[in-house]
Amino acid sequence: MTDTAKRSEGLSTFTAIAFAVGTMVGAGVFVLSGLVIEVAGSSAILSYLICGIVVSFSALSYAALASIFPEDGGGYLFARRMLGGYPGFLAGWAMYVSTLIAVSFVLLGFGIYLNLLLGINLDPRLGAIAAVILLTALNFRGLSEAGKLEVGLVVTKVAILILLVIAGLIHIQHTNFMPFMPQGAGGVVKGITMVFFAYMGFQVVSMMGGEIKESGKTVPTATLASIGIVAVIYIGVVIALISVNLPSYGQKSVFDASVILLGTYGGYVVAFAATISTLSSANANIIGASRITLEMASEKQIPGRFTRLVNGQPFNSILLGSAVTTMLIIYGNLDFIVNLTNTAMLSTMSLVNISAFMLVKKEMQMPPEKSYFRIPLGTLFPILGVISCVLMLLSLPPPTIIMGIVTLLVGSILYVMEDTPKGQMEIVKIRKLLGRPIKSADLLSFLPRQFRKP
Repeated sequence: MTDTAKRSEGLSTFTAIAFAVGTMVGAGVFVLSGLVIEVAGSSAILSYLICGIVVSFSALSYAALASIFPEDGGGYLFARRMLGGYPGFLAGWAMYVSTLIAVSFVLLGFGIYLNLLLGINLDPRLGAIAAVILLTALNFRGLSEAGKLEVGLVVTKVAILILLVIAGLIHIQHTNFMPFMPQGAGGVVKGITMVFFAYMGFQVVSMMGGEIKESGKTVPTATLASIGIVAVIYIGVVIALISVNLPSYGQKSVFDASVILLGTYGGYVVAFAATISTLSSANANIIGASRITLEMASEKQIPGRFTRLVNGQPFNSILLGSAVTTMLIIYGNLDFIVNLTNTAMLSTMSLVNISAFMLVKKEMQMPPEKSYFRIPLGTLFPILGVISCVLMLLSLPPPTIIMGIVTLLVGSILYVMEDTPKGQMEIVKIRKLLGRPIKSADLLSFLPRQFRKP
């Protein structure tokens, strides 16, 4: 097909949930769970539980907005419709950056567990880059093919994780959970900031809203259901890890625990689950990232060439995302990747919660016959969502916050330099400035209209 091709058939509720669960149940459980236990001890259970509850505040905002705007774009679309062009662009830019960073982390986890599965000791980045090539080729074939793969991968990995959890519950001893909070409340809080990364995948459903059947109803259902499902899985796996009382916890603790609980062959089965889990998580994120750029291009906020479709899929969007992901994988610093992902995504979620707050305030103006998801208790949950996002942002390392600000500034420059008539006018301004001294008024003229004085 060419760029005039039609989109693929709509995804069902079950497939939408599979995409969300597939996105979340990846490196967030196979790699991150051991790291969180190392920081918080047994209270990692609380970190996963509390973070799931906190994320649900924002999930309600996403659900309500998705029922009103059943299109591709997710947080970008919501912020643009409710807050305007520039805030919408920042939300979309932060979403895109955070999603690609998340893919790089997930595929590095894939490389780690692929080594364990094959009994080799290669650089995990090699396996990660190979996975990027595989998933890029797969998504060029069409979303229906990717959707079929996603459902199969999710069912398989969840079944294997349930087996691990059951084995852990059989061997559980309460003494292994003592002391429950070795690092006090500080350990729980630090664990929450780490665990947030593991939950952010719920947004992938709203990113693909335009490709889901009856998205006004399906997206809210899939969003909330997926968070509940993965919270149970995460907590169950953490309990299983603690039940074996490993000497130390880290990136491959799930594999180490599975060898003890299920034997050597069981360990390899779990390593297999980890490889397909991280693969499916990355697959869902790649699809979500491509939909962000497709929607932004259709709104003329980035060059229109990103609307080109091949086999019903955004060819240039997927290609760009794969290239950026590969560069991040080569860099390979897991801690930095997780923190920067959280910084960018928390920024987007803050804007989405503000958008939901405005939506609730306008609900009385909506047609009474219109069916959409209403947030319980009015503006309470959007307000809690904003507060929780800001608090988590402030708890991140200062260098990461600075890098997040730089990322948003880079996006702002792209906003005024985009390949549209507005962007071309800004380029003309730059050329004129090169021929004369720059004045403060000239610099102000580059700002989006929302930031200029009347």
